[in-house]
Amino acid sequence: MKIFYNEKLQQINVLDERFYTDDNVRFYPSATTVLSVYPKGGYFQEWLKNVGINADEIRDRAAEVGSNVHDAIDKYLKGGEINWFNEHGLELYTLEEWQMINKFVEFWERFNPELISTEISLISHKMKLGGTLDLVCKINDEIWLIDHKTSNAIQKTHELQLAAYVELWNELNPKFPIQRKGVMHLKAQTRTEGKNGKIQGKGWKLHEFERPQEEAYRLYRYTRAIWDEENPNYRPKNLVYPVSFKRTA
Repeated sequence: MKIFYNEKLQQINVLDERFYTDDNVRFYPSATTVLSVYPKGGYFQEWLKNVGINADEIRDRAAEVGSNVHDAIDKYLKGGEINWFNEHGLELYTLEEWQMINKFVEFWERFNPELISTEISLISHKMKLGGTLDLVCKINDEIWLIDHKTSNAIQKTHELQLAAYVELWNELNPKFPIQRKGVMHLKAQTRTEGKNGKIQGKGWKLHEFERPQEEAYRLYRYTRAIWDEENPNYRPKNLVYPVSFKRTA
C-alpha cells in the first residue's frame, strides 16, 4: 500500500498500490492490475482446485516472499549491505528468500551489468498506465529491462507486463530505448551455468521471450481493452484515517 501523510489534517490517506498518480487527480492502473483479466488457463484452475481454501494464504505468502526479495535486491543495487541475520541472531530472510537473493548477487557479480535504474515508478498519461520497473541496466552494451520473478513458473502475463513496461520506459526515455527485455527467474530449474553466452546459473536464469515486442504489446493492448470495458469508471480505494486519538470525555 502507498501511504500519504497529510500533516495539516493529521490524516493518513492509504492509496491502493495498484493505481498510480502524479497529481492526485488522474489515477492509472498498473500493468499487473490490467493483466489480472487475462485468462489464467487450465493449470491455474487445477492448482486452485488442489489447494482449495488455502489459496489466499499461499498467494499472500508468495507475495510476501517476492516483496522481501525485491526490496533486498534494490538495497543491494543501491550499495546497501544485506544481512541474513540481525545483531540478535534472528533471521531477516527465510532460507528460500536468502537463496534467491544469493542467486541475483551471483548474476550481478558474474556479468557485471551497468546499473541505469532500479525500482523506478513511471506514469504515462498517453498510455494511462503506471508501473514500477524492477531493473534497467546495460549488459554487453545493450540496454536491458529486467523483471525479477520469485514464482515457480514464468507466465504469459509476465511477457505482456514487460512489453507494456518497454513502451512506458521508451516513451519517457526516448534517448535510451530498451533493446532487450527478460525475466530474472530466481526459481528456475537450470542446473548449469549455461553455454553460448546464456545468462544463467544453477537455479536461476535471465529468460527472454521469443515473441517480438510489437506482438507482445498488441496482446497487452487487447487485454487493456477488456479491462477498460469492465472498469469504465475506475478509481482507487482511498481510505482516510486520523493518526492519533484522545478521549475527550
